Amino acid sequence: MKLAYDNALVIATLSEPNENANYPLENLYHKWKRRVYQSTAISTTITAVLDHTQDITCIGVAYHNLTSCSVKFYNALDALLDTWTVDVSEDIDMVYGDVQEVAKIEFLVESIVPIYIGSLFAGESLSFSKSADQDMPLNSSDVVTSSSDQQASGRQGTVYRSGNVSIPLLTSTERKSLESAFLDRGLILPFYLDLWDNSHADFLPLYGRFASSLSISHLQEGDTVSFDFQEVN
Repeated sequence: MKLAYDNALVIATLSEPNENANYPLENLYHKWKRRVYQSTAISTTITAVLDHTQDITCIGVAYHNLTSCSVKFYNALDALLDTWTVDVSEDIDMVYGDVQEVAKIEFLVESIVPIYIGSLFAGESLSFSKSADQDMPLNSSDVVTSSSDQQASGRQGTVYRSGNVSIPLLTSTERKSLESAFLDRGLILPFYLDLWDNSHADFLPLYGRFASSLSISHLQEGDTVSFDFQEVN
């Protein structure tokens, strides 16, 4: 399981030669993923000059119309360190690795129509030896009213994934990393959650929020932390 919330792009200097001024690059890290960044081009490069050199272990992309996405990492001397490819066949994906002392990131993106991206993440992810015990249930925010003959009407909402995660036998360092994530995000700000990070074919990551406080049990063998989560738009 992986959780990513500390986005290096928030304090980076972003540039893109074909940025649509009505849909600026700052929307890439806005909490609402449907508040998109948009380009006037179908092929472009988004450049992020980081505030300081740092290790990057995770790239996340959500709510987009991309047909391809490759990511290039550079050090402070502008030497190429590594190149990753993001699978954009689904609406959301996360890729992992370990590139150290990164000073600049280039996202080379393409689409068949003008590009839009709702959320883009670059940073370090928290990693835990835990996978989902089962698939997540689907929930709906529909508000339903029924007539006397049981005809349904009302306001149509959205369908979203939600559930509960319990992570056993954590070290104190691992527990504190989750506590830091919760203190930073609270119950409002979103993060990327990948319960089956070794098998996206079985279950995709989600862009969601904490839907409860952390429940922590201290045991001799280690700490158990559990929380509820909910997918957000």
